[in-house]
Amino acid sequence: MKRDANMIRWKNGFLIHACDSAGGIGNLNCDLLKVPVETTAKYTLRTALMEVISIGAKPISASLEFANGPEYVQKAIVEVQKVLDRFSIPVVISTEKNFIPAQTGIGASVVGFADELLIGGAQKGAEVFVAGLPMVGSDLIKNEDLILSFEDFLKIRKCEKVGEIIPVGSKGIFEEALLLAKNSEVELKLDSDEEWFHRSAGPSTCIVFWSSKRPEIEVGMKRIGIFI
Repeated sequence: MKRDANMIRWKNGFLIHACDSAGGIGNLNCDLLKVPVETTAKYTLRTALMEVISIGAKPISASLEFANGPEYVQKAIVEVQKVLDRFSIPVVISTEKNFIPAQTGIGASVVGFADELLIGGAQKGAEVFVAGLPMVGSDLIKNEDLILSFEDFLKIRKCEKVGEIIPVGSKGIFEEALLLAKNSEVELKLDSDEEWFHRSAGPSTCIVFWSSKRPEIEVGMKRIGIFI
């Protein structure tokens, strides 16, 4: 079984460790995409959190690493603290105090604990769905209402009919759907092969997952295939 996280057997369960990073996205002179630094931090942390939770783990610790000074990232720290407080997660934060970089750089790590891993386990006939749309860069900033919200992601994870979930990143929906199939030792049959299946989803703006039955939840989703 393969995921973008370390899965370490620990006593009666597993420690899950996931991370994400972003560079050149902020409001410094040399940033390539101009956005508030708190937006960059929010999405970077969101990606690591989604990876940990999707595997079935409860987040227990986090770290934020900023390659920028404390004055510049202060608003970002306040924003991510709101998210972490929701889960009562302790966090350690590091900022750059010796130099003044011309670009934004952010890293986020999240550690969680799972009694069991929600990976694999699908049978032939399970349906494969996508929730959200793949977006990156300026497209994401302009269309935030079209991506999968963190709240809707949590609703899907709590649904009993839903099995393995993979947050989609730069590899795109198709590659992550193939990984879903591989982890369950089945084959993927797509309903159709569409161009957007191959786009980068940036900071996990969508997820792909399998379910034994279409989830009865009020979240926009599209079936893309079936396991055979």
